[in-house]
Amino acid sequence: MSEAATRRVWGVGTSRTMRAHWMLCELDLPYETREIIPRTEGMNDPDFLKHSARGKVPILEDGDVVIGESGAIVFHLADRYRDRARLAPEPATRERSFFDELCLFSLTELDAPLYVIRRHEGLPEVYGESAVAVAAAREYFLRGAEEIERRLEDGRPYLMGDDFSGADLLVATCTRWASFVGIDLPEPLATHGARCEGRPACREAMQRNFPPAALEALGRPAVNAQ
Repeated sequence: MSEAATRRVWGVGTSRTMRAHWMLCELDLPYETREIIPRTEGMNDPDFLKHSARGKVPILEDGDVVIGESGAIVFHLADRYRDRARLAPEPATRERSFFDELCLFSLTELDAPLYVIRRHEGLPEVYGESAVAVAAAREYFLRGAEEIERRLEDGRPYLMGDDFSGADLLVATCTRWASFVGIDLPEPLATHGARCEGRPACREAMQRNFPPAALEALGRPAVNAQ
């Protein structure tokens, strides 16, 4: 069995699936993609459901490891393949504590309100329409963005300093998602996002994560969709 055949990402077409593809591209690891698009017939694929009892994407198969949750996938890949690229500090170090804080902040304080917007503005037929919840989520996201601005105010190019890391990847996928739903980003976040998205690995991951079928589902004409 080839190396790529033992490594597989289930899921395309969202900011959360993008994280798995981007990490693998940064690490230059071969892998297969199963183009499971949320809320499509592909979610009923029996092989997919064997790997995701929750019926959620992304799912990463990596040899003997099968996990979901995009943040966990970022941590797993950064640690397992740190010999290929340093995308996270060494575990149990002071620097790693700051890294973990940034990653978890992005998932709880940036990603979470964006998903409220996704549910109640993008999918009202499923979750119900709530203009109040959407407005509050937009304001909450911008308050969280202030913390990222603070981390960048010394002019550092990336959140941990001079080098790109998984924390930048998580934040950049959130800021792209925010832009997609019409949130005007503060200049430092927009600049940081553009810097991250200019990386060759990001461009490759965009192609993998946003194939034509996913773009059609999003109603977007090009791979710069959320």
